[in-house]
Amino acid sequence: MTVEDVEVGKIHRSSDTDARGGGKGVNVARALDCIGVSSLVVGILGGFTGEAVKGLLDKEGVNARGIMVPGETRSCLTVIGPDSITVFNEAGPELSEQDWARFEAILPEHLAEADVFVCSGSFPPGTPFDAAARMIELAKDRDCITVCDTSRMYLDVALEAKPDIIKPNLAEALGVLSGHTEETAEGDPDASRRAEDAAFALLDRGPAAVLVSAGRAGAVLATSEGSTCFSSPKIKLVNSIGAGDCIVAGLAYELSAAHPLEVAITRGIAMAAASCETVAAGNFDPMRAEELLTAVTRRSGPC
Repeated sequence: MTVEDVEVGKIHRSSDTDARGGGKGVNVARALDCIGVSSLVVGILGGFTGEAVKGLLDKEGVNARGIMVPGETRSCLTVIGPDSITVFNEAGPELSEQDWARFEAILPEHLAEADVFVCSGSFPPGTPFDAAARMIELAKDRDCITVCDTSRMYLDVALEAKPDIIKPNLAEALGVLSGHTEETAEGDPDASRRAEDAAFALLDRGPAAVLVSAGRAGAVLATSEGSTCFSSPKIKLVNSIGAGDCIVAGLAYELSAAHPLEVAITRGIAMAAASCETVAAGNFDPMRAEELLTAVTRRSGPC
């Protein structure tokens, strides 16, 4: 929802509204679709809202499957003002042990022909703390490249499963390492250095590679060979929600083709920058993403 201004206690009327099925995994699939790559989203839907989300995804052409559970799929509202982006997220339906067991049971059949598995987004209340780790282990058993983009305790435990790459933003990385709960670290004047420190600290916990994104400050990759610093192209910001999902989509696309990780990250950052110029999360002009590829620079650390 786009509004002229944002003021607490005031009635706001939107000048533009975009309603669609969403979520981080959906954003990854939407970004891949922008470059002509098909993918499958597997998730959990609840109630009338869940049915509406599935209908919106079907209409858009996003290939989504999953299970239905009691309760209502959460709604998320992004309010875009002239100088700020404000997000309201519901908690989502409460899962039972049986609900999660049903969901986990359908994953192997969908992993059978997959090259890359992305564990993306937050989890509904009631999800086991080791849910992400268990899914990553299932995917690794089937020789999938594993990309993990979750947060909080789910990311903390997922590190033990040794995913091929994790992609937290700086706030999420700090949340795992120090327990901070802030949702953004945008505007941090020391963001690159802090992202590099966080990436190496997380690398010591098990993943093969760590990519910490830091908004306008770019992103930092840490591997056993050292760090690489990536710039973020200058763009006209409309909506930054979903930019991290576009980075993940770029990773999945290039890694599925066995291209180097640095190439995959460059692609992902260009896609993310292009998406920031659009209202809908995960959506972008593929020609614009191609233009921005040359604006993404990289250099060996320290950052």
